[in-house]
Amino acid sequence: MRPAPFRFVTALAAAAAASAFLPQATNVDEVLARAGEYVTHYEHDFAGVVAQERYEQDARPPAHFDRYGLLNSGAGQHRELKSDLLLVRPQGGDQWIQFRDVFEVDGKAVHDRTDRLAKLFLQPSMSTAKQAEQIQEESARYNVGPVTRNVNVPVLALWALMPENQHRFLFNHVETADAARTDGAWAVDYREVEAGTMIRTSGGQDFPVSGRFWIEPATGRVLGSTIRAEDRQLSADIDVTYQPEPALHMLVPKDMRESYLQRADGSTVTGAATYTNFRQFQVKVDEKIAPIK
Repeated sequence: MRPAPFRFVTALAAAAAASAFLPQATNVDEVLARAGEYVTHYEHDFAGVVAQERYEQDARPPAHFDRYGLLNSGAGQHRELKSDLLLVRPQGGDQWIQFRDVFEVDGKAVHDRTDRLAKLFLQPSMSTAKQAEQIQEESARYNVGPVTRNVNVPVLALWALMPENQHRFLFNHVETADAARTDGAWAVDYREVEAGTMIRTSGGQDFPVSGRFWIEPATGRVLGSTIRAEDRQLSADIDVTYQPEPALHMLVPKDMRESYLQRADGSTVTGAATYTNFRQFQVKVDEKIAPIK
């Protein structure tokens, strides 16, 4: 699975105290309008933030009966990744992509990291679309299991809330007893209904999604999201929770959980990621003036 080209965004946190002075939304259209404004503003701010990701993945092969007639699930595969996660924009493009810069795999440093990053960002010789594709491939190169995917990034679902994309979905405010997300947040279900979906199969086929957002109605802040995508071959679920980051005065991803099931044989892939050490990304540029002849 791969995402169609789009801008990755997360949520810009307004001061919590300010929400007390904002009029409460009375319908889902008002909540969506506020959420759309909220994620639009954050594109700029979150692009300057780097997070450290600790990410564990497990792939389980299909169960089968061994020669003794016992049900055996076979040996699985486990992987632990440490990465820096940030938004990047391909040269010449206007689309932001969330990039996973893996620096440690199963406790061992990635030795070719510097060379790969230089080729990817400092010496781009390909088209904007090609560079975007290679950034996504690089972000997914250490995934385990039979499911090819580069959608396992925490802010993916928020694309649906961008004002220019909301018409592609049906939204519905639902009553829920799930208090795990927040106090007073609205649970808003969504379902993709237009062609050219936000996620495509590896063959370029549409792969419609549905899910739920937990949205603070007064501010539009997104406190949690779920994505579910499925067809006759595969089902996928990605669940993300956000939390305040006082040092940055914004909400940031707290954790991400994912699961994939191949229906044909019952094999599964699961993942769990946590995010810490959020900091401002800074680039220092030394200007050198050529000597005058």
